[in-house]
Amino acid sequence: MTEKTFNKYKLVVDEYFVNGFNGTKAYKKFYPKSSDEGADSSFRELVGISRIESYLKEKQNQSQEALKTSHEALLSELERWAYSDITETILLTAEQIKELPIEFRRLVTKYKHTQRHIKNSDGKIVETIDIIELHFVSKEKAMEMIHKHTGFYEKDNTQKGTLVSPYLTPQQKKLLDEELNSDY
Repeated sequence: MTEKTFNKYKLVVDEYFVNGFNGTKAYKKFYPKSSDEGADSSFRELVGISRIESYLKEKQNQSQEALKTSHEALLSELERWAYSDITETILLTAEQIKELPIEFRRLVTKYKHTQRHIKNSDGKIVETIDIIELHFVSKEKAMEMIHKHTGFYEKDNTQKGTLVSPYLTPQQKKLLDEELNSDY
């Protein structure tokens, strides 16, 4: 691989990190004439190249260091998501919500504050009711992420044997194996 090609592939990997880990989209940004299927296949091949694989791992390590994250920190945050008690926010005012611990406030994905005015027969406002609507992270998603991260489903995955045709070339077997074991 030439240095020019390597640098272009690095740009694809950089885009992969920026766009939410969509390999097809990252590849198509730099190779726009590719079909979705071709871009997906090419991206998978690209990340299998040892120099690119090393670059990808380096980017992941840099991200971990920058975010000061670890498996333990991730699992701890997911545990807060999964076992949070949102009933603690019932009837809280906007100010009280702001005073909640940061760990709890991070569970909120959407906040909506509206007011409802009660008027008398003359049309004058006699009472104002504040309505606060909070949406929280998905407990189901948190549990799924915890299970994937800890290998909870691994036993089930290994029990599902795979039938492989004896007519596949070694390259085809490798691609099939990568496809079956990929996370993207």
